[in-house]
Amino acid sequence: MKVQWCPSDGIQATDELMDIITCEESVAVLAGAGAGKTELLAQKANYLFFTDKCVWPNRILSLTFKTEAQLNIKERVNKRCGIKATRFDSFTFHAFCKSIVDRFKNVLPEAERPINNYDIVFRRQDVSGTDNILMDDLLALAIKILKARADIRDIFSYSYDYVFVDEFQDTTNEQYALLQLLFQHTATTVLTVGDIYQSIMLWAGARQTVFKDFINDFEATNKLLVKNYRASKEIQDVLGIVLQYIKDPSQPVTELATPAPSCSINVFGDEYQEASFIVENIRKLIGTGVSEGDICILTKQQSSLYTEILRAELTKVGINNLDMSDLQDALKEPLGQLFTLFLKALICPTPKVMTELYRTNLALNKVDDGDDKEEELTTSLVNFISLMQGLLTTGTTVDELLSYIQRFNHFLGTQMIKGRWKQYKSPGYYNKVWQVLEVHLRNMCSQSGSLEDASKLFNAENAVQIMNIHKCKGLEYHAVYFMGIEDQAFWTYTSEPFENNCAIYVALSRAKNQLSVTYTKYRAHRRVTNRFDNRPSTHENIKPIIDLLVKKCKFLAVNHTK
Repeated sequence: MKVQWCPSDGIQATDELMDIITCEESVAVLAGAGAGKTELLAQKANYLFFTDKCVWPNRILSLTFKTEAQLNIKERVNKRCGIKATRFDSFTFHAFCKSIVDRFKNVLPEAERPINNYDIVFRRQDVSGTDNILMDDLLALAIKILKARADIRDIFSYSYDYVFVDEFQDTTNEQYALLQLLFQHTATTVLTVGDIYQSIMLWAGARQTVFKDFINDFEATNKLLVKNYRASKEIQDVLGIVLQYIKDPSQPVTELATPAPSCSINVFGDEYQEASFIVENIRKLIGTGVSEGDICILTKQQSSLYTEILRAELTKVGINNLDMSDLQDALKEPLGQLFTLFLKALICPTPKVMTELYRTNLALNKVDDGDDKEEELTTSLVNFISLMQGLLTTGTTVDELLSYIQRFNHFLGTQMIKGRWKQYKSPGYYNKVWQVLEVHLRNMCSQSGSLEDASKLFNAENAVQIMNIHKCKGLEYHAVYFMGIEDQAFWTYTSEPFENNCAIYVALSRAKNQLSVTYTKYRAHRRVTNRFDNRPSTHENIKPIIDLLVKKCKFLAVNHTK
């Protein structure tokens, strides 16, 4: 009997969405910012499982670039697909390659074969024969194994009816070669999703022609998913014009019929004038009820330098702020999420936090809701948290707090944590993430008057968030302040206009309601190699973008130097 299927809650069943979900060919989806790319993949998995397009026991493979994205898609598929989600395998590219190496390393020559308990390292100088393997070398080892053995390649194409690749625009040549080895000219259907106009990873080796190559090599269909569900209509209209320009700067673009009052470009004499404007603007926003955590300050790079004066001014008026550029990855790691959840449960517990901890504990112990062991595990967790809460006093030190969090990890089971999240089988990686979290907690405790304030600051819940553009993909904020649209920040604009335009588009598309861009004529706090660049700012190279924002997108242009 034919099963009737419709999307579950979480996405609008537009014609363009349903066309992608029901397509039975390999598809390259070019999606706009805020179009719901991750939710599309979850709904597609739901459709394939419940209509038996993916017939048991075959599976769906999802490949992502970051652990956060890998967990996000898995969580959404679990929610949409229930028990059928056990046939959905979600990996980062690195974790997937590691699983290939771990299972089939005996194919490699003995001199190149990792030992059984090899460690993963992140710097080339730390590589040591077959004991310490560089994270980035796992991909090359996996490819070498697959090239050597057709029967191993067949295992994957026979097991996976469908493959999803998110953020496909960031795919490198080696990652693309891996996909070709495993799934080109097989019965496996591949769905790639990404935004060619968010292709800001070219500096890291991303393959600029990857969508075109995929369409040709996999005989894939090209489809669009462009509706933005995040931003106001005004900002959506602005983004549409910027996209037109990125597609072909030589062609005329649409001009907005009316000004965009929530979007502005502001010119300042120096960083102090810029900081005063942004601080006052943020104070007014907070006064209207916007939370600090819903405000973001973006820079092209060097966020700690570009925002040094601004952060001092924010702190002076009592506005919490955090530079998230280095912190963000650690906080979004599973270890970071466990760290954060337990910190909240210990100091300022809420039903939502406790529920997340209960579910995590059940998942680690592979116990389902309603299982006989559920009550025992939940009671044990409650008792442990109560015991730790009883140890807290007004004089609790940060060292004591860290020891309680370590005891929590031991309570959950360090081996179970490493079993669930394979990246932590590397002691070096586990310790690296823990060290970032520990330093961050120490800093927050030193800045705060209470453990409760430190806990809230730890996860940037009540702090203005500051970061480089490369860290903001997938995030959204009520208001965004994009600092430094200057030649000195975009020094490769002339030689790499596409990549720089994509970066600007990413920054602009993080805003939902308000967008402010700044240009400062004199900026001492930026660095070139190992010296400060305190020359006057210029805008000759990046002028096409400034003109686009002012003349076509109708940004309010304000010269604060007059």
